[in-house]
Amino acid sequence: MTIKNIKSKWAKEKDYYRNQEVGSGVQSFIRACLESEELFSLTAGSLSTNLESRKKEYIHEDKAKERRKADFVIYIDSDIVVPLEVECFGKIKAGVQQLFSYQKDYNKEYGILTDGFTWRFYNNNIYREFNLNQILEETDLFLEFWKEYIKPEFYYLSFFEPQGQLSFLKEIERLPVDAHRQIFFEDITKLIKSFKNKLQVEGYFTNLEKKEKEKKAIEITYAYIIQFILYKTLVDNGFGNFYEDFNNSVKKIHEYLKGNRYKDILGIIDGISTQISENIYRPFAEEQKFINQTLLQLYHKVENKLSDISPWLDIFVFIKKFNFSNIQNEIFGYIYENYLKELYEEAKKGQYFTDPAVVNFMLREIGYEPEKIQQRLKHDPDGDYISLIDPSCGSGTFLYRATDQVINAVPNGSEDSSKRIEELVNNNIFGLDIEEFPLYLAEMNILMRMLPLIINEKYNNPVDKKIKMFKTKDSIAEFMDTAIRNTLNDMNIEFQKVQWHPGQVPLFTEKLDFGYSSYVRNEDDLGEMKKSLENQAQIRRYRFDYVIGNPPYVSYNECARQKVLIFELMKQGKAKLNNIYGVNLHSIPDSTKKYRPNPNLYAFFVALGIALLKDNGKLCYIIPQTILTAGDLDVLRYHLAKFTTIEKIITFSGKMFIGRGLTQNKPVATSSLIILISRKLPTSLHEVEIINYLDPKDDIEKTLNNILVNKKVSKNKILQLRLLQNVANWNFIKQNKKSIEFYEAYKKASEGISIYYEHSLALHYLKSKFFFDSGYDIDERKLLKERPDEEYYYYPKLNSNFWTVKDYRGFWPNMRSGNSPHIIKLRQANQGYNLLDSKFKIIWSYANPHKFHFTSKQVIWARNQICAIGSENKNEILYLFSLLNSPIIRFVLDSNLRNENEKDFLVSTTAVKEFVRVPKINGDNQAIKNEIIKRTEKMLTLEDKRLSDFVDFSRVMIQKTDNVAVRDDLLILGRDLKELRLPIKRSSKLINRIIQEQFNKNELQLNEEKISVTELKNLLIIDKEKQDTLKNQIDQLVYKLYGLTPAS
Repeated sequence: MTIKNIKSKWAKEKDYYRNQEVGSGVQSFIRACLESEELFSLTAGSLSTNLESRKKEYIHEDKAKERRKADFVIYIDSDIVVPLEVECFGKIKAGVQQLFSYQKDYNKEYGILTDGFTWRFYNNNIYREFNLNQILEETDLFLEFWKEYIKPEFYYLSFFEPQGQLSFLKEIERLPVDAHRQIFFEDITKLIKSFKNKLQVEGYFTNLEKKEKEKKAIEITYAYIIQFILYKTLVDNGFGNFYEDFNNSVKKIHEYLKGNRYKDILGIIDGISTQISENIYRPFAEEQKFINQTLLQLYHKVENKLSDISPWLDIFVFIKKFNFSNIQNEIFGYIYENYLKELYEEAKKGQYFTDPAVVNFMLREIGYEPEKIQQRLKHDPDGDYISLIDPSCGSGTFLYRATDQVINAVPNGSEDSSKRIEELVNNNIFGLDIEEFPLYLAEMNILMRMLPLIINEKYNNPVDKKIKMFKTKDSIAEFMDTAIRNTLNDMNIEFQKVQWHPGQVPLFTEKLDFGYSSYVRNEDDLGEMKKSLENQAQIRRYRFDYVIGNPPYVSYNECARQKVLIFELMKQGKAKLNNIYGVNLHSIPDSTKKYRPNPNLYAFFVALGIALLKDNGKLCYIIPQTILTAGDLDVLRYHLAKFTTIEKIITFSGKMFIGRGLTQNKPVATSSLIILISRKLPTSLHEVEIINYLDPKDDIEKTLNNILVNKKVSKNKILQLRLLQNVANWNFIKQNKKSIEFYEAYKKASEGISIYYEHSLALHYLKSKFFFDSGYDIDERKLLKERPDEEYYYYPKLNSNFWTVKDYRGFWPNMRSGNSPHIIKLRQANQGYNLLDSKFKIIWSYANPHKFHFTSKQVIWARNQICAIGSENKNEILYLFSLLNSPIIRFVLDSNLRNENEKDFLVSTTAVKEFVRVPKINGDNQAIKNEIIKRTEKMLTLEDKRLSDFVDFSRVMIQKTDNVAVRDDLLILGRDLKELRLPIKRSSKLINRIIQEQFNKNELQLNEEKISVTELKNLLIIDKEKQDTLKNQIDQLVYKLYGLTPAS
């Protein structure tokens, strides 16, 4: 279409374009402009064309907006791709944010926004604007711009165009980071990836091995991006002469770009980095050494390529786009925790974003507040007593807030007080993490909080020493080369262990070599920190006073799969589960586990945290409520109750963690509590303060504020000795008075279930053995779908609609030796094949069991998916079945094992052994037990009834029927327009209801499909009402046997 025709089309249809965008609306006009040989001269491309093959074309999708894509995408070539967003005439502003979101899909953030009359050509958030009259009347001028716009160098040149009256380019308001978190996240994500790749492509690391090259690229990327963000923060907040310096740099870069003096730009980049390291944070200089050598080499190169400096220009473009004035320092931690962490984590690390409100609350709980910090600073002139560490610090939320408290505790305004604060932060705030980037962010957060102390109108006081953030392969293993277990409290604990339990493992001092280094792992600083944890001949131990954090929650098996260092060391025998910094995470004294326990990773962090503390130091963690209930964490409950002073436990009924993302509207399925302990032995009468927050609907901030004013809470004090006496489970601390009284009555009226699982007792009293066990070592992926010829087992599929097992996933041959992939191997915890060979079983799902099931079928399953009790004694199995399914035992298991907001409710055989107690049977109540068994068998027998038990099919020859119905006590089978009427012996109404439920209507018309008469004969006819009546009767008898009444 010619320009003349375009003018005519616009004049005729522009009013129509005010309300019509797609189809024949303004988009049709844009298409005409793009295809005009006198303007853009682009051809319509195909969606199926490869990116590499695209050249001077555009694609247009009719349903682009539905798919959240730009209306048009222009491809000059595979590198220069321009999304084009169209709005109705007069409504161009409506498309600004949409275009920004579309820009993120491409390497360079080009973009065109138009309403047909106004055309904006964007480079990031800077644009050049033309109106239609200019394009059509001054076409030569416009085409000159268009040719420049699509040149690679113009992408940078336009962005550094000075913004003044003579400029053809306009810059919309620079984007405040806090108000544009998602755009910032998307930009920094793309920048990190692009910068890292460009450094390698452009040959910055030619002499390094591949693995080292990748590591170096990542670290330098992080370091430089952090430095430039820090630099721009100084610019936007008016520190010193940084604003003027920045504007001068922008002008120089534009001048150098225009004159193709690309290598001169490197001098500006180097100057900015030097400025930050000299005036703000001198340790940056060490990180710059490697890259500065490469910059120097590039500067002396004969070639003068734009690609050599494009990584640095990308960073400059990024920081120029955003406004960092009045930035909330922890915004970067927020962005990392919510967005970037998932990008850089390759495996499950079990870490969740800790809300700043939670952090402030926890710091208040341990007394890390300005007033109390001041008191501690006056306590002893030889020591500060405010050292704090977060051993899994992430992006440093706890450390930033702790720094803030230290700054507020020390009067500032003078250079001396500024230096004092820097010294306090440097000597007392520590963090460890397994990822580099969050440590850089943590470092930057703290630096930004300290900026007013570092540089102001009165003085410049740069930080000389590196902030103490350390990269580690594994925080738990990190201190195994340190004589960390050496306080007076340790000696007291060790004395008690030796005196009362000589078999417990002594303290270890073995050293392990880690052999790796990082910019965020200064070995000298690390050595100094470790030395401060030891009692030296001339120097007493002086760290740590506080340990705080939100340790990662990762299962034992997942840690082993990921080869977490401490788990590898245990595998190699270089570390022991029964001695993680003096905490036995295997077994409690006099109750050695016969299997390998699986404590969660956070238990290791609790052990480490205690070890990091000085005598009387305080630990405060937010951890899952599984510490109250998990069977394998009895060891941790024992150690805390026996060897530390537990000051406070605060439980939350709501979700304290939220999923990552901008809206943060997806709560994480994990229960939480805050525990506060002191590293000292408890007194015999010490009471633990228990606070349970009762309203699960309140948000995090409201919850914490209410706790502070004692609103919506239940508060109680419990003797710590009671916690020690009940290490099997601490869930009782959350229960109300009536529930506790009911549970105590239950315990008094019963005896342990050991009468069943201890074989000597079982044989003596019950004349049988009972096997409490889980599954076997088989690979369920090799499950057979067809019955094998040899002896086999069913693989059960538990269905909560039935009390017995009715569904099966497949079959497994009974093979116990040989080389077949179907060999049934024993697991460590199995009691031989005794469970497998037991004739009668109670089985239940380990995770979230709805009920306990009875079966006399030969069944098998893998590992601990299902747990079971097996025996040859049917009556006792039926009796146990009735107890386990009673409201009493449901209450007991729920009270002890269920945690609000935890995804899974786990019931192991160990838990059943621990918490299920059985009534004491004697001559007075034996008859009640017998009646329970009798009615239980009757209830289960109801599930064996089939339709053939109610209808005589012996004279039925047909194999298929067209339909089935019940009329007048007759079962009607229809076939070929004929009816076969079969008398129903009994329960006609029940059969009619089940037929209707099964087939959804009174008569079934299946057209081409037929009903198998064999399947019809085997149709289950279960009288649920009768079952429910019997179940209620059984439950009442169970209450009577325990001598209890239902808890209200």
